Amino acid sequence: MISAIPPPLIPIALFYFLCAIVSLIGNMIMIICFFRERKFNSPCHYMITLACAADMLHLCGHFVFNFQLFYDGRLKQLWTFFIILRLGPGSQELCFWLLLPSCIGLAISGPLLLSMGIDRFLACQCPMVYRQLCSRPAMYLLLQLFFPIIHTVYLNVSSFVQRDPKTMVICQVPLAMSGDSFEKFNQGGLIINIGVVIVYFVTFLKLRRLAGSATHLKVVFRSILYTVIFVILGWSTVTMMNIASIHLVEDIDTVHILMIYAGIGLNMACASNIFVFYAINSEYRAAIRKLFGKSVPIKIHPSTSMFASTARGNTVTKF
Repeated sequence: MISAIPPPLIPIALFYFLCAIVSLIGNMIMIICFFRERKFNSPCHYMITLACAADMLHLCGHFVFNFQLFYDGRLKQLWTFFIILRLGPGSQELCFWLLLPSCIGLAISGPLLLSMGIDRFLACQCPMVYRQLCSRPAMYLLLQLFFPIIHTVYLNVSSFVQRDPKTMVICQVPLAMSGDSFEKFNQGGLIINIGVVIVYFVTFLKLRRLAGSATHLKVVFRSILYTVIFVILGWSTVTMMNIASIHLVEDIDTVHILMIYAGIGLNMACASNIFVFYAINSEYRAAIRKLFGKSVPIKIHPSTSMFASTARGNTVTKF
């Protein structure tokens, strides 16, 4: 049990609590817009919605983190189920169960971003093939989600097998992944992040060649650029910092604190989905305004849908 709150954790706990609230509200709005708008029925929209749900699940784990810190680690009070199992408050095993939804969201977010990048690359590089794939959306979506699902199941099963009922931990998402599963997450995440940057950069270059003189595709360039920036500042930062702290820092408490602080950029990215899409995506901006009863300006912008964009130079628009 944590008898005293480590002072370095107080500001980061409050910051993460704020991120969790913003993420919960913002990503729920994105999900509601998906179900309300019939035009959001492409595989890309499904993946965007799943990514928002994953980010929301990931950041909701901060509510457990704050509860443990500021209520003296009495996690047993959360669910009677864990009292029946007689899991000790603050144990790594209890933390694993409480944060399992958050760990699922964390594990699947990176691969989903890669899948969306592949989707945009195919739409840009092979528009005719992409049309054929999207003519069978269920099959195409299952193919795109195959790797994210396998990756997530592997990490969480590995963590489940190695859960520890005796070790007391700070109940934060990184430490809920027991044994070497968190190190596997970091190593795999680094490879996935490199893949994301490469895929989006190649797509960016392709779009630039196709639309050298087309000013209406500047929105496309911005969305690709913002995506890569969030990957670099978010996922890449957290994975590299975690790998460095594990191998270079000897004090285990310091390692845990560094791991928690390493997620600042990633948490900001997860909480900012609604702001980014509202700013750069006219479809989501119109859907959000419509959700809140605001008028939608009649103005043509590039569309997220590949089918709407192939009429203009066989190219794809926003992520």
